[in-house]
Amino acid sequence: MRAAVALLTSGLCLILGGIFWAWRDSHPAEPPGPIPRRAPRSLRPPVLLPQSPPVTSPSPQPGAQGASAGTTLTLEQGILWPRALERALPRGFPDESSLHWQQCARAASVVTLERGCGRSTNRLATLSDGSRACVRYGINPEQIQGEALSFYLSRLLGLRAVPPCVLSKVGSAQWDPVQAELGATGWVPGSLVTITPWLYNLSSVLPPLALRAQDGRLRPLRQELRAGPGMVELAQWGDLILFDYLTGNFDRLVSNLFSLQWDPRVMLRGTNNLHRSPDGTLVLLDNEAGLAHGYRLRDTWDKYNEQLLATVCLFRRGVVRRLRELHLARSAAEELHALYMAGEPLAAELGVLTEPEAQVLQDRVGVIYRHIQNCQGRYS
Repeated sequence: MRAAVALLTSGLCLILGGIFWAWRDSHPAEPPGPIPRRAPRSLRPPVLLPQSPPVTSPSPQPGAQGASAGTTLTLEQGILWPRALERALPRGFPDESSLHWQQCARAASVVTLERGCGRSTNRLATLSDGSRACVRYGINPEQIQGEALSFYLSRLLGLRAVPPCVLSKVGSAQWDPVQAELGATGWVPGSLVTITPWLYNLSSVLPPLALRAQDGRLRPLRQELRAGPGMVELAQWGDLILFDYLTGNFDRLVSNLFSLQWDPRVMLRGTNNLHRSPDGTLVLLDNEAGLAHGYRLRDTWDKYNEQLLATVCLFRRGVVRRLRELHLARSAAEELHALYMAGEPLAAELGVLTEPEAQVLQDRVGVIYRHIQNCQGRYS
């Protein structure tokens, strides 16, 4: 009898134990991690391509110790990022993808408009091909010109972090499906607006740790030069600072520096008009403050752009080469205007930089080129 009771008890324990283990597997003891925040902005590929491969070190020779993922990178001429790191940079918005998007955006009709894309005067549009786009209506035409010219200047320099852009005239045939909705926008008929792609799955970007230090700089120490995503992103920050200095853009990292006087934690939050794509590209959004608009206000903002430029002493060789060519030929505005007029059908209607503005652009090319020479004299 006792044996029967013991056998029955053991069987019951086994059944209860099995139920417990099955329940525990479907209800883990540790709580799940925090729910990821939804990306603040979202433009759909084909514009952005898959992530580029990480920086890798050369294959070890037979008998040698294998190189670790933290292999130290070697600078070239003291101021140029290693070629291996440059190859690892994300492709951003390649020329062929940007051109394809521009062609599609010009051919498509605007079929819906809703609020979004920043200022209350802007709109998030759905195009007839099913894609979505940001439509920006400037407070004045120089902001629309700044958005368009900033894109073409990025192409001229070989930078691929600025989304493609096209101009469109409010009330043209492209807007026929939403003519009834245009009245609620407050847009003046016949005005030019910019259309840029709506990017999906973007995340906010904190300023780099190097700039949050008291003696902020973007030149890593030799012991900090390690292959990996940190250096890939740092190289893109250098491009961003050069580009924003060149265009006089004050509505990105410069606005963070300005806000430090009353908000000491501003550098611990996302950078204005900058997001990271899934492939690691730092995407430079909303460039309306660049060029004409930025140049007009440069007396207010240049001290911050100059402060940032002084932190950068590592460069991409292609950017250095283009800046040198533009400096020696004194052709920055001429080449920019030629690229813009060839690529944008409405360019002549919006206009190009005035002669004084073109001179400011050329002068800023010279400032960066001399800064690069100073860095080379210091570190080579």
